[in-house]
Amino acid sequence: MKRHIKYIIVHSTATFEPKVSQFYGLFHYVVERNGEIKRIHHDVQIIKNIETVDSDSVHIAYAGGRNKTGNLGDTRTPVQEEALFNKLVALSVKYPSARIMGHDEFEASANCPGFPVKEWLKNYEPEIALA
Repeated sequence: MKRHIKYIIVHSTATFEPKVSQFYGLFHYVVERNGEIKRIHHDVQIIKNIETVDSDSVHIAYAGGRNKTGNLGDTRTPVQEEALFNKLVALSVKYPSARIMGHDEFEASANCPGFPVKEWLKNYEPEIALA
């Protein structure tokens, strides 16, 4: 079953230091702190995360999102940030009509992913390895 993807939604897992047994069932992809990208579900599967748009969305999260005091916020590592950016580029190529948005743009009270996605994408300068 092929789905028409309208949204690529960025989240955090809202966790402290991720553990090996971490449950990532609410996302299609998770970017670990070391930059490894784990596919949790195939894109064709509908994940229940944001009810109003789930049937049209791919959900990607970075592992983390809670600081040492337990508050939600941006806890991405530099390699995690680079991997997230690269995965978003790949997903936007795969789904060219999809809009990349943060979870908080659908549910303002969510404070997820902990940073303004559109502003970050506009200003982010990826590391480019020149040979």
